[in-house]
Amino acid sequence: MGDLVRRNVTEGPSHEVDRREQAPPTTQAASVTGVGTSDRAATDPAAQAAAAKARRMRTLKDAARELFLVALLFGVYKLGRGLASGETGTAFSNAKQLLTMQKDLRLPDEAAIQDWFMQSHAAVTFCNKYYAYVHFPATVAFLLWLWIRHREHYKWVRNILAMMTGAALIIHILVPLAPPRKMPGFTDTGMDAGDSPYSGAGAKIANQFAAMPSLHVGWAVVVALGVAAVWHTAGSGRKVASWAVWLHPAITLLVVVVTANHYWMDAVVAVLLMIFALAVLPGPDRATQRGLIRPIPAPRIAR
Repeated sequence: MGDLVRRNVTEGPSHEVDRREQAPPTTQAASVTGVGTSDRAATDPAAQAAAAKARRMRTLKDAARELFLVALLFGVYKLGRGLASGETGTAFSNAKQLLTMQKDLRLPDEAAIQDWFMQSHAAVTFCNKYYAYVHFPATVAFLLWLWIRHREHYKWVRNILAMMTGAALIIHILVPLAPPRKMPGFTDTGMDAGDSPYSGAGAKIANQFAAMPSLHVGWAVVVALGVAAVWHTAGSGRKVASWAVWLHPAITLLVVVVTANHYWMDAVVAVLLMIFALAVLPGPDRATQRGLIRPIPAPRIAR
């Protein structure tokens, strides 16, 4: 019995060595081959160039799709505004009722504010140019920034803008409204200064009686909200910028009043549409964020 135990103890390790030596090398070769293949794919310039090209093509396709969707939305909105531009009498009647309602609510008098600003030619010129040249380019630049740098927020903001714009088009059709610049007691400062987007070629495609809601104000609020959502947890400098960007909707609200393009209630309705969109649409795509931002594993500490 003792000899048998000693034989097993002394021969066991050697037998294991023999079995390892006699085992087919396929498993080891496969593992080495797999590592070598992945290493070569990671270091092969041709493979890297092919992967980079595939990423660029995918990015271009995504960009083309988004550009088409935004252009389609804008085109449908412009077409719808044009189709809903025939209710002149109703539009003026609605405007008179809205002015009466705002007076009953004791809202500030837009005509008095416009008269005060018209004492400064520079102030009125600034308001006209801001209304005509900042609204759409700022929104497009904001969407482009989100798509390039913060893709996890892009779809969320795009859907909010799309829902607001679609709802605004329905309101334009159902509730035609003459803007203040067409009402007694107001001045069409854009026509006087030559910066009106509703003159020349713009007059042929724009609905002159679609004052409510004000998408100038609504889109500006969405831009500020989007920047705040992206930068609310950033460094101190970007946090300050996320608060400063709210000047854009504030200035836009003042501008639409001074230029007599919208009433106070036009801005209120636009903000209500945004709140509704926020309530029914899902938030930012955190799954996309997880795909773009990969956490760095903590270093291992030798024991």
